[in-house]
Amino acid sequence: MRQRLINKTEPQETLLQGAKISGRSAKVADAGISLQSLLLDSKISKEDWIEGLKHHSKTLTNLLLNDQIEEFNQYLGSQFGPEVSEINKNLIDIDYRPILQDLLQTAVLIEHSTIPPYLTALYSIKDGTNALASQIIRSVAVEEMLHLIMVCNVLNAVNIQPSVNKPQNYPTYPMKLPMNVDFYVGLETFSANSIATFIAIESPSNPLVKAPVYEQETEGTALFAKRAAVQENNLWTLENMKGFIMEHVHTIGEYYDVLFFYIVVFQIIAYYKEHGSLPQNFSELNTGGIFTGDPAKQIRPEQYYGSGGKLHSVEALEGVIAVFQEIKGQGEGADDSIFDVDPSQFEEGAELAHYFRFKEIFHEHFYVGGNYKPFMDENGMMPVTTPPTGKSLEVDWNAAYPMKQNPKLSDYAGNNELYAQGLEFNKTYRRLLDAIQSAVEGNQRELEKSIMYMYALKEQAVGLLKQPLDSQTNAGPTFEYTNL
Repeated sequence: MRQRLINKTEPQETLLQGAKISGRSAKVADAGISLQSLLLDSKISKEDWIEGLKHHSKTLTNLLLNDQIEEFNQYLGSQFGPEVSEINKNLIDIDYRPILQDLLQTAVLIEHSTIPPYLTALYSIKDGTNALASQIIRSVAVEEMLHLIMVCNVLNAVNIQPSVNKPQNYPTYPMKLPMNVDFYVGLETFSANSIATFIAIESPSNPLVKAPVYEQETEGTALFAKRAAVQENNLWTLENMKGFIMEHVHTIGEYYDVLFFYIVVFQIIAYYKEHGSLPQNFSELNTGGIFTGDPAKQIRPEQYYGSGGKLHSVEALEGVIAVFQEIKGQGEGADDSIFDVDPSQFEEGAELAHYFRFKEIFHEHFYVGGNYKPFMDENGMMPVTTPPTGKSLEVDWNAAYPMKQNPKLSDYAGNNELYAQGLEFNKTYRRLLDAIQSAVEGNQRELEKSIMYMYALKEQAVGLLKQPLDSQTNAGPTFEYTNL
């Protein structure tokens, strides 16, 4: 797990307060609805189940994803008594595999859904322009591919075959991410509008972030189904768990928090079924249980040929923690920082999280080197919405091809040559996903082909982007599924 420094000594009481329990959630905690009751009491009302899920998922996730292992052990001991008075047979007997397959494949879809929009904006930038903006977008796209592969590692760890290259795994644009968001993601040319969408995609779940140190000089598609009615005493169903996400999850980081809690729940139940008691510490919960996958299918750091970020293999719960820390840190920042890891771990080269990198492009300024005292509170925290105020980042918004928004291959049906080019691009993208699919099935050397396909994708995309469709717009890549 990643070494945490900023919050390492924060006591459990502070973390529980940091969970922002209010209203009925506080009442649930005060009323003594323990994690044990939430999981095993078949008589709990749906209202209390939802509020208990809010409270305990945030508390447990804050502890484990911030490496507060000692505090987690105290929390677990306080929640799980030596005897189990109530048993929810529906949860004990549940088949966790189709549930985790659905939820983790949705995570794969989320990561996949960001890659074509980022690549489209990148490819649409005309050669020789917007060098810094291109570098930022390219680095984020590569890291999203890393995230997709690491979620596949989690799937393999719980012995579920990942799927990335089937028609149902393809995002269809424009689309909403499968959670409670009010914006659409689509394929657009590089513009202030597309970058604003990317900022919305990567939005942090916390409203405040630690301000960077001031320096004078610096260099620098398938969507969830609607929640179905369930029996009062059978709350732990896929429909209910997805329904909770659709109602209460607003960011990708929050999705991973709730997903992580669900994984821990099934690991707790697996431990109970094997030992007849509830786990009392992280060591008991870490290994075994649902982690029955073949380690030979894991993609490891030495087998990944991307740049940026760190790839983590998964063979136990600690591997899931490392994966989710990496994904959340790269997307929205780690340890209340704008950086994707705690910058105090490095002498140089600390990188901003995706959200803040995109804000640098949008506002045409860097964060590091800016003076944020006007935005800071007494604890050195500032709103995540604070714009960068460092040195200028030159952006030419006009130096991009005027691509038709969300193009489809059918748009090119009247031009045989253009249609053939669009089809060939989609075949190359399919081959890229096929290589990843083969790799996550245990043929890791297939990842080497992905570099070749990425180069081919750019050349083919630019070939499309240079061709006018009408007096105002050009063609562009469509990223649609196609048979080879």
